This record gives sequence, C-alpha cells and structure tokens, in this order.
Amino acid sequence: MKHSGLLILGLVFIFNAGYTVPEESGSLVIEINNITSPEGIIWVGIYDSEENFMIKENAIVEGYKVDETGHKTVHVDQLTYGKYAIALFHDINGNGELDRNWLGIPSEPYAFSRRPKSKWRLPRFREIVFSFTTNRQHLSTSLRKWSD
Repeated sequence: MKHSGLLILGLVFIFNAGYTVPEESGSLVIEINNITSPEGIIWVGIYDSEENFMIKENAIVEGYKVDETGHKTVHVDQLTYGKYAIALFHDINGNGELDRNWLGIPSEPYAFSRRPKSKWRLPRFREIVFSFTTNRQHLSTSLRKWSD
C-alpha cells in the first residue's frame, strides 16, 4: 500500500508538470453599422491595455472586405477574456491608412468600441474600454465621419 501512494503521487506530478490551466477565451461578435460605401476594407484594431492603445504593432488587427452598404458582422474568435478597446475605420480607397485632411481631421469613417467624450482628440483607452467576459459576446458600433 505504501508504494501505491507514491505511485499516485508520482503520476500526479508527471501529469501536472507540463500542464497549464488554459486561459478562458471566447468569440467577440462585432456589428459595424452605418456603412455608406460598398467598397474598400474595414480595419479593426483590438487593444488590450492603455500602454498598447493605438500602437498597431501591439494590437490584434484584421481587415474585412466591404462589398455592400448597411452593416457588417465580424467575428474575432479565441479572444482571451479581459478588458479591451476597439478602434476601427473604413478604408474606402484601400490604401491601408485612415485618410486625413490638411488639418489632420479624418476624412474616412471611423468608430470605437464606445463613443468617446470628444471628437477633438484621440480617445483615451479608459473612455472606450469594455470587458470581454463571456463565451460569445456582442458589440455594436456605428461608423461616423468627423463632421457628424
């Protein structure tokens, strides 16, 4: 009997040595409304912290082809539970950038995970952050032009 206890303890150690608890994740479903032009790409950036906010290299960035007006639903699968901020824009001309006029004001439609307090500056992470906590979570946002 003494040896069977050691055997069980050894097996538990062997199986747990390389085992890590998986982080919980789910699917984020983003509904993008107010698409007014049936062309180009909608670029979606998902940021996980204030330090990473608006740094493209530190974000999950995906592009989605636009082929009709109205709305588009996109899915981000296997997103780890946590706090996130989303910034997106409709790259109508497909040049990979949010076009701006000579004053630096966006000339293509854009949106965030929550409506920022001011359109006169980039939003802060804490203004547009949301908690992603369920296996399948929906988020709805509407594209708008700066003049709206």
